[in-house]
Amino acid sequence: MKRLPREKISEEFNAAKGEFASYGAKSGFDLALQNISTAIGELKEAGIDVSLEIFGDASEQAFDLFPTTSVTVPISGVLRIGPIQRLFALATKSDSKNVMIIGLSNYDIRFNGPDAKLADGEISGKVRGLNFDLKKDPEALVKFQQEIINHAARNAVVNDNDAAQVFDSAAALRKSTLIRPKAP
Repeated sequence: MKRLPREKISEEFNAAKGEFASYGAKSGFDLALQNISTAIGELKEAGIDVSLEIFGDASEQAFDLFPTTSVTVPISGVLRIGPIQRLFALATKSDSKNVMIIGLSNYDIRFNGPDAKLADGEISGKVRGLNFDLKKDPEALVKFQQEIINHAARNAVVNDNDAAQVFDSAAALRKSTLIRPKAP
């Protein structure tokens, strides 16, 4: 069975990285990512529990965040606001026009399937979401940050009302153990 020779792995990786970096510079998504990173970093510095996992690929549902079917989405990921997980995507082309639009699902993707219609044996879905147009709206990143702040504040109210301290996130949960009564 044939495999890629070891000496070609770095060569192939560097070539692919160079192509994607070139596309990022040409489309502008590299600067958009730097600004998104800074905006989220500022929220983290202010004490907001937020993180963004970016993937160099788009999930199938990422395309549904945008109002057209003719869209290029080179990257997507998961925006975590406390325990909330929202689908994040960045579009660089829409209807053959260069754009820079953040797509963010309206709802937690763990509990939300797309709105789907079944017709002629095929399912077509739509993930409801918000769009933040970084090219047309100078306030787009501010609005993106405000969306995060709103959900972080809601999480804080929920946590403030956790009288018995039982609203744990999945990461904080411990395995149940049987408490055995002491022998008399």
